[in-house]
This record gives sequence, C-alpha cells and structure tokens, in this order.
Amino acid sequence: MYTFTVNHQQWVPGQEPYVIAVVQLDEQDDLRLTTNVVGCPVGDVHIGMRVEVAFTACHGFWYPLFVPAGRAG
Repeated sequence: MYTFTVNHQQWVPGQEPYVIAVVQLDEQDDLRLTTNVVGCPVGDVHIGMRVEVAFTACHGFWYPLFVPAGRAG
C-alpha cells in the first residue's frame, strides 16, 4: 500500500470509520489505484502493507477493493 487515510465522517447514520487507500501494484509500480481496504480493523492498516484485490457487487457492477494479503476469498 502506498498511502492511506481513515475516514471518520459518517455519510450515513451508523457508518463505521473506513480506510481510503492508494494502492501501488507490483505488476506496474507507476500505476496507483484509489480504493478501500477492508477485512481488517482500521488500526491495523499501515503504509507498506501487502494487499490483494477482492471484489464486491453493488447495483449490478463489480468493484475492486483490497484486503490484507492472504485474506481474499
């Protein structure tokens, strides 16, 4: 992971803080994606953390998210 921030602003009542990250791909290190990191507590996220892609469906579309390496499934 290249960098990240934790969003604490509740856009929907009851929304939990979530991670907004910039992920740099091993396969193309000059390509960076703005995305979310899920599947772990926000306090465990850190720069340099190894992540892998996972997908979630919403409104008929599939969106890439990232999870800590070894937790995709």
